[in-house]
Amino acid sequence: MTQRDRFRKLGLPMVLLIVVGCAVMAAAQSRERIEYWRTTYEELKATADPRAAKAQTIFARLVQVAGTRPGVVPRLFIATRDPWDLALPIALPDGWIILSKGVLEICYREPARGDDRLAFVLAHELAHQLHDDFWHMRFFQAFEAVRAHTPVAPAFLDEMRQRTTTTEHVLTRELQADERGLIYAAMAGFNPQAIVSEGPAVNFFADWVRALDPQRLRGAAADQARPTPQERAEALRAHLRWVADQTAAFQVGLWFDYAGDYPQAIRAFEHFRAFFPSREVSHNLAASHHHLALQVYQAGKTAVPAFPFQLSLAIDPLTRASRIYLEGPTRGGLGAPVDPATLFRHHLEAAVALYREALSQDAAYIPAAINLGGALIMRGVEAAKGGLSADVAEAITVLLRALEQAPNAPDTPALLNNLGVALWYGERPEHAKTHLTRARTLAPTYPAPLFNLAQIAQAEGRDDDARRYRQAYAQVAPGPSAGAPASGPSPEQVMGVAVGQLEEQVPQAWGPPMRSTVQVDEKTLTVATYPAGMMTLARDGEVLMLLVREGSRGSSARGITIGSEARDVLSRYGLPSRRVDLMHGHSWGYDAPRIAFQLRDDRVISWLLF
Repeated sequence: MTQRDRFRKLGLPMVLLIVVGCAVMAAAQSRERIEYWRTTYEELKATADPRAAKAQTIFARLVQVAGTRPGVVPRLFIATRDPWDLALPIALPDGWIILSKGVLEICYREPARGDDRLAFVLAHELAHQLHDDFWHMRFFQAFEAVRAHTPVAPAFLDEMRQRTTTTEHVLTRELQADERGLIYAAMAGFNPQAIVSEGPAVNFFADWVRALDPQRLRGAAADQARPTPQERAEALRAHLRWVADQTAAFQVGLWFDYAGDYPQAIRAFEHFRAFFPSREVSHNLAASHHHLALQVYQAGKTAVPAFPFQLSLAIDPLTRASRIYLEGPTRGGLGAPVDPATLFRHHLEAAVALYREALSQDAAYIPAAINLGGALIMRGVEAAKGGLSADVAEAITVLLRALEQAPNAPDTPALLNNLGVALWYGERPEHAKTHLTRARTLAPTYPAPLFNLAQIAQAEGRDDDARRYRQAYAQVAPGPSAGAPASGPSPEQVMGVAVGQLEEQVPQAWGPPMRSTVQVDEKTLTVATYPAGMMTLARDGEVLMLLVREGSRGSSARGITIGSEARDVLSRYGLPSRRVDLMHGHSWGYDAPRIAFQLRDDRVISWLLF
């Protein structure tokens, strides 16, 4: 079935008739700004409903992975009641997203899947926000126009219908926002299958479509219209079920990335990119190539950093990687030796090209600009062996442009850090120190700017400053723990399940799983999500990976649980073999016990057995 067929199957009555009359536009202008909503509707506070606090946390996670558009920082306002009895998510041009309490009621009718479903709803609106798509404002303007003509004259409705010239285009944009919303939710660690799966008495999409049904404006019974909300919801759900199945490849790519198996991550992301060539997928595919290039670069140089500065990349160049994956340009794997320098150049070139592709899709996608700047610095320094090169000059331009577009983005410290390093190589040391100092001020616990300021001070002969920066760095960077990791640890497992066991050995107490299948490197993999907060990746019934996520009561072999502090992980497992910086936290990988912890705000949010 083509995408156009899927759109048509949804039915045109799904979309409210859109009015763009000048008088209506003028009357409704105030609704495009947060001031109208704050003065008209009471805000739902966390003290009145804990779900409001949860919504703000989920929204913050989504913004970190989805990014922002120039000059706008997305924010969330939750109203205590539904305007005109409509459960309301809507994106405003000034950056705010409006949510009403009715959305929380719909999403949390099945509490175990509430967070995932709310993440999808919020991510859908973020997709509209990031792509300057505010047709929902015309939705409300049309609503006001209809209310102003009650009882509604047939001639007025005919005029509204005649003015609706972009209905199918609107449907296209809605499904595109749905698809992007699923990707953002998956990137932020939520389960896309929860969007399309149902409990015994729950039909999330039927409830959702019925709550927004435009037939109500005409006073007609919604179930008398064809297709009905139930039929439209099932068509939409069928489409998104297919999207969610494909999204499993994206999740598998993230898991392989956490495990340090970058060739497999590349293959998984490439598979998903063939289906959904978005900026996010191009960025993650680029990052996997970038990881692999850095592993090759660092090979044999674990005693000291191979590169003199810490760049804000998707991997820390100072990682003590113990497994080096050498995958040649022809994907021969380890079958034939390949010169490391050739491998480094191949994967770094691939990363640069893919970061540029992500930016060509969205010039304001700051994460891709940060990583592209880092890749260009490394390529330029290696080519020129120090000093200014065309790559370094381009890195400065890319990073300055990104800083101008989003001076207050969540990842501004990472941007400033890379810009400072680029300016140092561009022979502008004072500007370099200014940007690194600002990065340190914005994020006092971010170690990279301190490390880089120490390196510059040492190069300039300011030994006292270098010593001071290194002392500050040691206080915030992961270092040797007070307690040594236990010797002879028990094999890692969670609630009786370990990697290598069969899926049929999963306890019934985990609950019935939701499953997706994905093809990676001509192998069929199955992702299963269990209500008990567990996810497994299996091939031919054998568990290859096991992810423990929020909601699980399990613990690692050394007593780490969801919510454990970062210092507890260091004290019980020691220094990680590999630290992967994520757009909403970081992952610490340990190759000996084959476990990787994902942390946000210095607390464990999930961990992976591989």
